[in-house]
Order: sequence, then C-alpha cells, then structure tokens
Amino acid sequence: MWYVFQCQSGKEESVLHACRRALSPEAMEDAFLFRCERLWRSDGAWKPVIRTMFPGYVFLESSRPRLLSAELGRCAGTGLYRPMEEAGWLIPVYEEEEERLRELCGKRRILPLSYGYRDRESGRDRFVSGPLKGRAGQIQTIDWHRRFARLEVPLARRKAVIWAGIAVQEIHLNE
Repeated sequence: MWYVFQCQSGKEESVLHACRRALSPEAMEDAFLFRCERLWRSDGAWKPVIRTMFPGYVFLESSRPRLLSAELGRCAGTGLYRPMEEAGWLIPVYEEEEERLRELCGKRRILPLSYGYRDRESGRDRFVSGPLKGRAGQIQTIDWHRRFARLEVPLARRKAVIWAGIAVQEIHLNE
C-alpha cells in the first residue's frame, strides 16, 4: 500500500534520499516521487523538462504501516521532516487513487505530455494522444499558450492539483 508523507515543498528529493537511508527494508519497500513532463519556453523554443508533480509530498510503499510509522517517529527531530498539522505520520493513498496514478504515470511514475488542439469550429479542446486523451471531465483549465492543463484529482482524502504538460498537435486539413 502507498502512503503520502508530507515534507517541505522543494525538499522532496532530499527527504526521499533520507527515507531510503533511515528506514529499514522491513518498514518501507519503496520511496518515490511522481513527476510530470512539461514544456518550458527557453531561448525562444519550447523544451521538455521534468518537474515534481506533487510538491511537498513523498510517497512511501509499505505492507507494514505500523512499523513504518514507528520508524518515522524515531526520526523526529533529525531533519527528515517537519511535524504535520494533523495527527499521524502517514496518510494512506486509497486503492482507486493508486490505480489512477498508475494509469496516468505508468511504471516510471512520470506523467508524459499529452498532444491535442482546440477545434476551431466547436471551440472544444481535443486530445489525440497521451494520458489526457478521454479525460475531458477531469480537466479544470487548459492554457495552450503556456502549454499546461490543470487537473484536480482526489489523493489521500484531499484534492490534489496536477499540472499536466500539453503540446499542440498539428492538424493537416485536406484541401
């Protein structure tokens, strides 16, 4: 089962490595981050970059959550994390949320770019490939100019925002 471990935004990589060093294999099978591919404009060109998908969160996989929680408790004050606002160290990721993340990101845990366009006749946004294809109902905002789509998905009893990278698919009309 997956658990969400909250940390200071921007410190995800260092917390990820600290978890891997400090926690036993009996307590934690894996620690990982989700990332997303985005397009970033630099020097007049769009370039693909990989960004953290959930800033301030590290994911921990464990079949022994009590042991994991106990080991995290022993790490208190070591700089591994800052105390959370709510009780408990771990927030479970529900099975359907885990499935949705696996669907979107695959085994590499990276949300790839989606390719699409805005239909000039209907004004609707269409995705022809990538993880956003067929997910129009989950998309909150699309910004074709800045090349991202904003999705809100349930994650660990909260609504999490995902900024998915999008690219414009060239459409060639038969004339």
